[in-house]
Amino acid sequence: MKTLVGILTSEKIDRLDRCVKSVLAQTATNDIVIVINTLNAMFKSDAIFLAETYGLKYIVTPSNGKPGKGKNSLIKYFRQTDYTHLIPVDGDDMLLPNAVDKLAQICSDRNPDVLGLINGLTLLYDERLTVEDWQKHETYLKRGFDNIDLKNYKKFNLHIAKIRRTSVEHDNLFNRFVLISKKAASHINYDEELAGAEDIKQGLLLKLMYHEGKLNYLLLSSQDIYLYDVTDEGVFFNTLCKSDPNMELKRFWHDLSNDQINTLQSFQLECIHD
Repeated sequence: MKTLVGILTSEKIDRLDRCVKSVLAQTATNDIVIVINTLNAMFKSDAIFLAETYGLKYIVTPSNGKPGKGKNSLIKYFRQTDYTHLIPVDGDDMLLPNAVDKLAQICSDRNPDVLGLINGLTLLYDERLTVEDWQKHETYLKRGFDNIDLKNYKKFNLHIAKIRRTSVEHDNLFNRFVLISKKAASHINYDEELAGAEDIKQGLLLKLMYHEGKLNYLLLSSQDIYLYDVTDEGVFFNTLCKSDPNMELKRFWHDLSNDQINTLQSFQLECIHD
C-alpha cells in the first residue's frame, strides 16, 4: 500500500496551514500534494507560497467555483501517480492524529476499494459535535433558513429529504470518502456543475457498483479520522443553499433510475466501527 494524501484548498490560508500541519504530523512530505483550485488570485499566491514553504508538491487547476471540479482535479492527479490509495482532505478541515495509520490498518485487514465515513466529527468554534448533532444544531438550522430563498425553501428541503431517504445508512448520512483505491478512482467522475452533495451522489453510484460486484465498498463509523471545521459557512450554505433547487434536483437525480434508487434503498453497506 502506497498512500497519497491529497489536500484540496479552501479559501482561508490559516485553515490550510492548520490542515497541512495535521497531515505532516503523520505523513512524509513527499507523500502529500496540495491541489490549488480557486477563483481567488490572492489566495492562490498564498497557497503556492505555503506549499513551497513546507516543501510540498502542488498543482494549480482551473476552478468554476463548484466543489466537483476541484475534486476531479485531485482524482485525475492521483490516477497519474504510482500511489495505490488516496486520502482526500479538504483544506479547511483536519486529519485527526494517527488517522493515516488507522486507515492503512483497515486497508490491510479488509482491502476496501473505497471507504466512506459516517458518524464523523465536526468543529464549531471550540465545540466538537458529531455530524448528526451538527445537523440538528441551532446554528446549522439558522444558516439554512438565512441562506435559502423562501420561495425555494420547500423545494430545497424536499430535495434534501430525498437524498437522506436514499443515502442514510446505519442511521447516519454519508459524510465523505476517506480512502480511495486506484481501482475506485478510475470510476469516479464528479458532476462539476452540482453546487453541493457531490460526494453523496458519487457514493450512490459507487454503491450501485458494489451491488454489481465491481467494487469493495465499506463504510467506517468513526470520530477518530477526520474533523470537519463548520465554524464558517462553507459550500453547503454559500453555494448549495443559494442555488436553483430545480436545477440541483435535476442534476443530482438525472442518471439514477427509479429501479436504481429502489436498489440503493434495499440494502446497507457493511459498516466498520472503530
